[in-house]
Amino acid sequence: MKKGDKIAAILIVTLIIISVISVFLYKQHIKGSHRIATIKQNGKIIKTIDLNAIKENQEIKITYDGNHYNIVEIVSDKIRIKDADCPDKICVKNGWISEPGQSSVCLPHKLIISIQGKNSKFDQITS
Repeated sequence: MKKGDKIAAILIVTLIIISVISVFLYKQHIKGSHRIATIKQNGKIIKTIDLNAIKENQEIKITYDGNHYNIVEIVSDKIRIKDADCPDKICVKNGWISEPGQSSVCLPHKLIISIQGKNSKFDQITS
């Protein structure tokens, strides 16, 4: 191996290590933030839930068009659509969501569950 190849290899390994450390620190920062789950149907907010504040399991039945439903299950730090009477049940198969930016959608019932992160150390402009 030539001297230039060794320098290039060391530089690449250093960049990989810095990248891994940066991703780890970013993930820790996100985990430390408050996670707010927003449940919307037809574009209207039905319920907003602070996932960090959940102490006991909850289930919410959300009806659509009077005779269709979704059952949303909430446990500490995560949320999911547990059951639905839509034909494909993709929303149920999606499973648990817990990180900011994740969402679960039931298109036939026009239901969207999304998670936003909120860090209490910063105001909304800087977060």
